[in-house]
Amino acid sequence: MRTVLLFLVLGSLSCCVLCLCPHQTPGLRRWSHGSSWPGNKKPGTHARVVITDAILLDESPPELSSVTIETGGRLVWSPDGDYNLTTQYILIKGRFDIGSDDCKFNRKANITLTGIRGKYRYVMGPHLFGEKFIGVAPGGTLELHGREKLSWTKLTRTLPKLTSANGLHYEHIKSNHSSDGSWKKGIHAYVMDGRNGHVIDFANYILGEYNSYYSPRDPKSLAGLINNTKDGNIILLSVKTNLVDPRVNLTPVYEAVETLTDGHVTGNGLIRSVQKGDAFALIIQKGKPETLDQKISVNYKLRSQTAKVSLTLWDRQLKFSVSSHIDNKYSYLNSVNFRVLSTTAAYPILHVIDDVSTWQPGDKVIVTSTDFQWTQTEEGSVIKCVTCHHNQVQVDLEPRYTHWGQMEDGVDQRAEVALLTRNIRVEGRMETTCPPSNRNCNTFNYDTFGGHVKFVKGFKDVHIEGVELLHMGQQSEKGFYPIHFHMTHDIDSVGNYSNPAWVRHCSIHHTYSRCVTVHGTHGATVQDNVGYDHLGHCYFLEDGGEKRNVFDGNLGVGTRKGSILPSDGNPATFWMTSPSVYLRNNVAAGGEGVGIWYVYPDEPMGPSNGLGFFQKNEAKHTALLEFNNNVAHSNVQGMFMDNIIEPDESVGDNNHYDAREDPLNMTSPFKEVVLYRLTAYKNQYQNAWIRGGLIRMDHASFADSGRSLTIARVAADQSLTNSIVIGESRNLGEPSRISLGNQKYTDMPRSIPLPYDPHQPLTGFNFYDGPVYIKNVWFSSFISNINYTAGAIGFLRKNDYSSSPSNMATNVKFNFLDGPSTGNRVYDGNETIHGFGNNDGDKTATIRDTDGSLTGYPGATVVKPGSFYHNSRCYRRDNWNMQICPQEFGSLSIRLGSAGDHGKTHPFMIRDDNPAAKMTETWARSASFPVTLGGQHSYTLHWNGIVPHEFHIVGDGIDKDHWLRFGVCLPRDGKFHIWQFSPVYRDSGSKWDNQHWTELASVAELEKDTSGKSYFWDKHTGLMFFKMFDNNERFNNETDACPNGCPYIRIQVLSGNLHDGDCSSRAYGPYRRSPVAGVHTLHKNALQATASQPPRDWGAGRTRPFLTRTPVSGQYGQWSGWSHCSNTCGGGSQTRHRACDNKHGAEDCQRHHVEHRTCNTKPCPTSLLMG
Repeated sequence: MRTVLLFLVLGSLSCCVLCLCPHQTPGLRRWSHGSSWPGNKKPGTHARVVITDAILLDESPPELSSVTIETGGRLVWSPDGDYNLTTQYILIKGRFDIGSDDCKFNRKANITLTGIRGKYRYVMGPHLFGEKFIGVAPGGTLELHGREKLSWTKLTRTLPKLTSANGLHYEHIKSNHSSDGSWKKGIHAYVMDGRNGHVIDFANYILGEYNSYYSPRDPKSLAGLINNTKDGNIILLSVKTNLVDPRVNLTPVYEAVETLTDGHVTGNGLIRSVQKGDAFALIIQKGKPETLDQKISVNYKLRSQTAKVSLTLWDRQLKFSVSSHIDNKYSYLNSVNFRVLSTTAAYPILHVIDDVSTWQPGDKVIVTSTDFQWTQTEEGSVIKCVTCHHNQVQVDLEPRYTHWGQMEDGVDQRAEVALLTRNIRVEGRMETTCPPSNRNCNTFNYDTFGGHVKFVKGFKDVHIEGVELLHMGQQSEKGFYPIHFHMTHDIDSVGNYSNPAWVRHCSIHHTYSRCVTVHGTHGATVQDNVGYDHLGHCYFLEDGGEKRNVFDGNLGVGTRKGSILPSDGNPATFWMTSPSVYLRNNVAAGGEGVGIWYVYPDEPMGPSNGLGFFQKNEAKHTALLEFNNNVAHSNVQGMFMDNIIEPDESVGDNNHYDAREDPLNMTSPFKEVVLYRLTAYKNQYQNAWIRGGLIRMDHASFADSGRSLTIARVAADQSLTNSIVIGESRNLGEPSRISLGNQKYTDMPRSIPLPYDPHQPLTGFNFYDGPVYIKNVWFSSFISNINYTAGAIGFLRKNDYSSSPSNMATNVKFNFLDGPSTGNRVYDGNETIHGFGNNDGDKTATIRDTDGSLTGYPGATVVKPGSFYHNSRCYRRDNWNMQICPQEFGSLSIRLGSAGDHGKTHPFMIRDDNPAAKMTETWARSASFPVTLGGQHSYTLHWNGIVPHEFHIVGDGIDKDHWLRFGVCLPRDGKFHIWQFSPVYRDSGSKWDNQHWTELASVAELEKDTSGKSYFWDKHTGLMFFKMFDNNERFNNETDACPNGCPYIRIQVLSGNLHDGDCSSRAYGPYRRSPVAGVHTLHKNALQATASQPPRDWGAGRTRPFLTRTPVSGQYGQWSGWSHCSNTCGGGSQTRHRACDNKHGAEDCQRHHVEHRTCNTKPCPTSLLMG
């Protein structure tokens, strides 16, 4: 028995030791005790503190110069009080604790980092910490664990903006008084009835400039208004433009205000402190000095200053508010406003998804914009609510804008509500103006030299949660960010870290350079953080070599332009420079650039270069680790996957991204990249632009953007599947005001993406490059109006590059009757219609309708309406500005091979049955001519200018039974070298006879040829004829341009008259054909709505709560079975899932919760292609 008892006692002691909170650690010496310090003297003001022992911070020390925690030293923050630590920097070689993961810190802890740039520059060996920092050195540990609070949630009910219909009783700027004396510089004043909020009196007084008539009178008049107001009524004062002028005697005003607020003249009232250009507002119920609220916003020569005050009479259910706004750049923006509103409207109860009972009165919150402008994000504070449930919170917030709070046909546009306040706060102390040492004051006229937190390679442990970071980051140079993993290499199990580093549940707001930077680091987790109002990219992978990092559940709002990198001029909330990243459940909720941007360098940059993180060009051939349930709204562009980072860190052009099974072996198979459950809405320019190889955008939801999705193909298949695209949703936003010229304006019925271009077309899915296909996509609300055209499906506008004739649409659904007043399934304009052009690529717009779900005719092709494309079997659909033909179209693409001929010629093509139908290409980028296949039409190619010395011809879209015969105009006295690379190799100059061409005697013989090695040369007309064909059959779901490589011919002109390039006068007539006639002529048909609602399993669905998470900790359980294949043949996909529901494991549950695989790859039978 004694042995057993000993075991129990030892076990109990062991458990207690493991469960000790940091402040309970034995041997801690109190900071407040002089005996804890050398010489029995506590650190004094501006001391440089060096900690070599274990110290408990149990008081607020005086302002220090620095705190260095040496190896073996430890600083633990006591929870016995609310303490402040102010210092220039904290360097951690030992350990710094505020709470722990299992013992959260519940008091207030505030760290203020001080300093002006250039005073010192701290360097420790190879590690530059700079100034104004918390730095974790090799061997150091930083553990910050604030109170558990939900970081952010989403509305479940719409929060309407204040109007007269929902609680706004009076507003000055919308009243008859708004123009009364609005020009006057001085004080605008109201007297309102304290019982009901009715206006009793309004006046404005010229005080801020001298006027010989008003200046002697107005100060006394204002004093009289104040003195004569009855007790119980409300006095509201606001400064317009300026209050003080040395020539105006304000003594009567000062004395009246002091008597009002203090009962007598004091000589030190706040109003006496107002200086030139300061904003000032005051409100009080006369006779009740405790109701006073007054504020000065000092003119620090920044862009503007605003003072806001308010008074709430809860017994009357009224709130009065006053604002004074002064703009230092544009005086016409100076304004005052006075409001009276109900307490229900002024203190709305927000209905949200999650339990927000951890949010306490006084906590600051934001509600994000659900419109095109992120600046509609609004700030408020939590107030006590006795009637609220766990998923409700009452806030002090007078909403100027509507914040959407409901699902819209499968698109989750509900506003995010985020918490800014945390009980542990790290902040930078800022100067009131921009110090010259910042060296950026011409760009930023305010101080942008905040604090920063930096971890370097070899740290022992870093875990940060529940921390508020305010005024952090330094815009002066690279490397100093609010939170910065700097070249720490492997910090997960690969680097032998048993508890990998993470940053979670933090608030990072009003910062000057980014939010969280992961630089040269692999295996960090950044989870459930809020980044708000910051300069430059927010969540930031720096060099492009970072791997295995997890960004999960983070919110970024208010991404402003910065200047650290060239790309900061077009900043991204999520700047992903590596494909080896897990990106899930994140929201880019508005900014001045891009929401989510995948962009890679050819090889890692900066200090990561040459370290073997990625080989050259490896990143552009590496598949994403995960993209799942991410959201982008209220940005200029939502999601962007394109461009490269140049060595000088500028952004270059085409990304050439095509993932491979082996990224270092370009002969290895393509690897599919699945962009799963993207939600994008209210992005001004476009919701998403994707360029790459084998990419599938699956289960996406789009709404409300000028362009919802454009896919630009690099290689392999690209597709949009199982998705929802809405042109204009019921989320109307703030009606846009557009200029009519001559200082006249009109209000639109809803917000539009680009108010400066109100005629910009509205398009859902844009075809570009290709072949690209869309399958299982539901479209809604694409109705043209007097301001702009609209179409659910369209093409990249003003396009210099040709589009593939093999672009396909399958099982597309529409919730509207197709027609000019009800909606357009397809729309494409021309140069006479705003926003459209007539560039080379514009002329080649083509879609194949594989199953009739687009046009009503299976196998039909949608093409441009010009005479070159038209034949008697087609019909024009006027509301599409396109025509529908039964034939299958291909294209003949011409590429210049002799650079010296660029600009000296332009190709044009003629259709043999209609020589007047000529199509000319400028050859600005490429030349491509849509052609019907199958032998019903033939064509000849000519030159406006010289015949090129060398050119290449490719026949796109050609397959079995869909061949093309054409002639090329060449010098009649010329000699040529001609190659064919597909379908069989031919070389007119080869020494091998079996590679020679066969010259035939006529076009008729050529049309009968099935060898693929013949041509006919008509020296009289100068036309050399070829027949392009492919003996391979095209199957359903096949999106390659040709089944087995497209026919490809290369021609070199070795001699001859290059100016003999127009053979058209000689060609017609011997080669003029009769127009095509016959069966299968198409007629205009009614295209009814095919689905009033999107199918249940299409689109991204609700973006929160996160489907990738469960409340159970532990390792993943078993995989589910594979889902049904998405296609019965021709290649489909399956998914399987697993949940984090094995309580007995300890594996990280943040990865690989969903997998995809291909299925049913057997070819399908050929679909019906009419004609």
